[in-house]
Amino acid sequence: MPLLTPWWRLSRGKINLGPISLKTFLIFLLISIFFPVPVVLAGEGAAVYREQHWAVTAEKFELALERLRVGKKTRIQSPIVLVHGLFVNSLFFNLDEEQSLARYLAKEGFDVWNLSLRGTGRSLGPLKGGAKSWTLDDIIEKDISAVIRYVQKESRNSQVIWVGYEMGGLLAYGYLEKKASPGLAALVTIGAPVTFNHPQQEPMKRLLKLEESPALKKIFLYLNSPFLGSYLIPLIPKMEEFFYNRENIEEEIKEKFLANALAEINPGILDHLLRIIQRGEFVSAEGNFSYRKNLAKIQLPLLLIGGEKDQVAPPEAIRTVYRAVGSTDRTLRILGPRSKNSAAYGHIDLILGKKAKEEVFSVISRWLKQRDGRE
Repeated sequence: MPLLTPWWRLSRGKINLGPISLKTFLIFLLISIFFPVPVVLAGEGAAVYREQHWAVTAEKFELALERLRVGKKTRIQSPIVLVHGLFVNSLFFNLDEEQSLARYLAKEGFDVWNLSLRGTGRSLGPLKGGAKSWTLDDIIEKDISAVIRYVQKESRNSQVIWVGYEMGGLLAYGYLEKKASPGLAALVTIGAPVTFNHPQQEPMKRLLKLEESPALKKIFLYLNSPFLGSYLIPLIPKMEEFFYNRENIEEEIKEKFLANALAEINPGILDHLLRIIQRGEFVSAEGNFSYRKNLAKIQLPLLLIGGEKDQVAPPEAIRTVYRAVGSTDRTLRILGPRSKNSAAYGHIDLILGKKAKEEVFSVISRWLKQRDGRE
């Protein structure tokens, strides 16, 4: 347990202290306030230090950020914010010692901040009141700026690198389209489409049945992602194929993912997702703003990563983003045998694939170092 956790969070039920005496608790309390001690993650090579932080939004949502780095001084100037996708939490980027984009980048010399979006992981809602339902627009307009400002302050750096998987990439697209001074140095998106009308994405349209039946939607939200995913995905081969290439993910990693990295979906996010699927493109929750049509506003260095066998974000969907953005420094990588990779990458295996470390993580690290002048 990170000792960086502030004392007032203990009362909110997030930390299990176990049967300790009041005296021990008070000693721990003083240490956690005045002498924060990072947790050291064991593994190959240099030790990765981990600290727990929270960025507070104007609405008083407390967004959890796990900071990972090797030592106090990192070799790469701009810090990285990792942002997960739909139906998963931040453990997706840090599943274990070997299958971890977060640890990999930390060992490569980056200052890594692994974000839990509102409603997931250790992120907390306001103590009193606060929204119970929200959309992607809310996160774009209210949360991202708070996260970037916090990381800028704590890292003492004015520019941040955003690495977004799927929804984490879509949030960055929207943020960059709407903010005049975004505070981002570069953007990496992984499996992040803005179009949802490709043949491979046809299974998504089955979710539109939830719009036809309020009772069915209530059942879906009641059971929600962790239950549905952990039980249904392994039982239905076509569902597995939609989310990942079964030949490109180890059974042990798949089990860890299903047991630890799935997250519930907020009702407002679900409604927004249904609107996007219905329209066939990334639009606002009200449908009156097209994020797809405003991609030309994105001007910063951009790396787009997709998988040859990704059905959630098919190659053509990633190419659509590549062609539409205004960035002059843009790179497209579709991973699979055609690019001399070991396998045709699906959606989830872009992060959890058998050789993701060598074939995906290394691409991200090398691209970022080139723009930092390190390679």
